[in-house]
Amino acid sequence: MVFNFLDSSKKTILVIDDDLPQHDKSSGSKRLFEIIKIFKSLNFNVVYLPNNGLKISPYYEQLNDLGVDVLLNSPDRAGMLYNLERIKKDIDYAWISRPILNIQFRKILKSNKNIKIIFDTVDLHFVRMLRQAEKEQNEKLKKKAVKFKKIELNLAKDADATLVVTETELKLLEEEGITNIFVIPNVHALSIPESEISFENRKGIVFIGGYKHEPNVDAVKWLVNEIMPSAWNKLGNIPVYLLGSFPPEEVKNLAGDNVFVPGFLEDVSEYFLNSRIFVAPLRYGAGMKGKIGQSLEFGLPIVSTEIGTEGMNLTHEKNVMLANETKDFSDKIIQLYQDANLWKTIKENAYQSIFDYTPTEVSKKLTELFKKIDA
Repeated sequence: MVFNFLDSSKKTILVIDDDLPQHDKSSGSKRLFEIIKIFKSLNFNVVYLPNNGLKISPYYEQLNDLGVDVLLNSPDRAGMLYNLERIKKDIDYAWISRPILNIQFRKILKSNKNIKIIFDTVDLHFVRMLRQAEKEQNEKLKKKAVKFKKIELNLAKDADATLVVTETELKLLEEEGITNIFVIPNVHALSIPESEISFENRKGIVFIGGYKHEPNVDAVKWLVNEIMPSAWNKLGNIPVYLLGSFPPEEVKNLAGDNVFVPGFLEDVSEYFLNSRIFVAPLRYGAGMKGKIGQSLEFGLPIVSTEIGTEGMNLTHEKNVMLANETKDFSDKIIQLYQDANLWKTIKENAYQSIFDYTPTEVSKKLTELFKKIDA
């Protein structure tokens, strides 16, 4: 384990998540990795603790290159927790992701009453569960969601700051009497190439998502099995690319003459630069969807459900095409795929839509967060 001596002239923030931020495999990890880079720019000592304690390359080395101290199993979990105890007195803030980790690590950190606890919801789990339960008419999942809601609200009330990724989730928590809420969204930088491929020279439809996340599996099954048949009937056999890490067999089985499931790719830019549209047929979920931001980075016009664009202030036929039902979604794909003028309008507006999520803007939000919890 590489461990830098903490600079006593700087504030120290401890960041805890399930594992090292594999920023090219999931939206949540991408957000956290970009936030860590902002912490360093704000002159913090940063200590990162992955709950699984594992050194995963190249993500471990990337954190070290940023000057982040990483607590790993040393040689086992007991050693990792011992090292946490050693530096606990020097920690000013503990940024803890997700409810379960908050429950677990607050017990360890509470002996230092000077540590400010920041509960990063990543997304509100109970909202996602309730939406899935409603879609599937699943009473067991609904009961689990109600239980999770109580847990998340109690953690939020007890934290010095609670983080959500959208204004939508902020309002949900405000309605439950939570007051210490801050919106810290995904972080996206523009990826405008020097010369872009024209509408006429682009082909195909692209989706991206980590398939350990159930809403993404549901989305691509709906896309291929129900939405695309009528689109293919009208547009011909255009290719559909289902990008993303950890595709299970039910996703791999969607592959065919017009459907491609390449699995994890280090660089997906060629798909965004050469495809004509991006689709996000998400029927449930919560929080800000990184796939939407990624598409906006490239200015790739999007067809999405309202769940997909939730909290991002996108407007139908201005910077996105919205549809929530099978036929409407298929119709919007057909319309956008064929209408060059509409496509160009949405593309131009997409670049402007990403401004609030740039590193500079999120850095301002984080600066305000620390100012308020220190007051």
